[in-house]
Amino acid sequence: MHYLIHCLLALLTTPVPAGRPLPLPAEPLRVVTTLPELADITREIGGERVSVQSIYKGKENTHALTAKPSHLVAFSKADMFVEVGLSLETSFVPGLLEASRNPRCQPGAPGFINVSVGWEALDVPTDLSRKAGDVHPQGNPHMNLDPRSGEFMADRILEGLIAVDPAGKELYTTRHADYVKRVQAAKARWEELGAGWKDKKIVVYHQEYDYLAAHYGMKILGKVEPKPGIPPTPNHVAELIDTMKREHADAILTAPWSNNDTVERIGEETKTKVVEVPNMSGGLPGTDTWIGMMDVLHTRVSQALGSPQRGQ
Repeated sequence: MHYLIHCLLALLTTPVPAGRPLPLPAEPLRVVTTLPELADITREIGGERVSVQSIYKGKENTHALTAKPSHLVAFSKADMFVEVGLSLETSFVPGLLEASRNPRCQPGAPGFINVSVGWEALDVPTDLSRKAGDVHPQGNPHMNLDPRSGEFMADRILEGLIAVDPAGKELYTTRHADYVKRVQAAKARWEELGAGWKDKKIVVYHQEYDYLAAHYGMKILGKVEPKPGIPPTPNHVAELIDTMKREHADAILTAPWSNNDTVERIGEETKTKVVEVPNMSGGLPGTDTWIGMMDVLHTRVSQALGSPQRGQ
């Protein structure tokens, strides 16, 4: 009997050789994210140790999502919650977190992950008056459309997974490193496509593509919304059309949720190409992953602006 106990203790204390798979937790970590790309990146890093559900599906206006009972159920059971932050999800996240009464995912807990912490945001307002429209105190929240954001979001998610599940650190770190390599390879092809975009003149519906424009040096002539979150008025549309004709706009970028009759009319009156591009993963074919979504975004913008395609 003593010999058997000794053998069992030896097995339990023997270190696991490098390269051997780590034992999975009894159940995968339950992770809830807001944007689908946060779910994608979490799966990439977490592998079989995570089970992930996203609240957004891909075609919504990110500022106007309505919370559902199913969302509350998901929040109440989650081991970890991942959001963009920068006030993107303030219309529903605070209420769901409070109603869920889940201590694991409250702000300040290890399971609450805000991927924009430390991000240098654009459009930080100096005036928080509601007269300026849908104001975000910490700046533009659409960082997910910046080519640099993939690695940044992955780093924050890695930190969160390790904090919640230290036993999976080796696996998470290895998978994170592999994902970053794929992101860097993708960025190389995006930079090739975007090389000719500098000084191109675009119009957008909402402020979703400000990071993309800033990264490649494009000029935003105007926005269909007179102020963030404010529907276009006839006077504003008329002024925008005049500006586009005078400045010779190159393209109008619009998300699936905002590709409406007003955008179509502006395109027709100014003879400017309207380009429907993703504002998050999952909303258009080929955009189920963050890398795939950014591939589609770059390809469609490149086609609209007449930039040379890869391989030409």
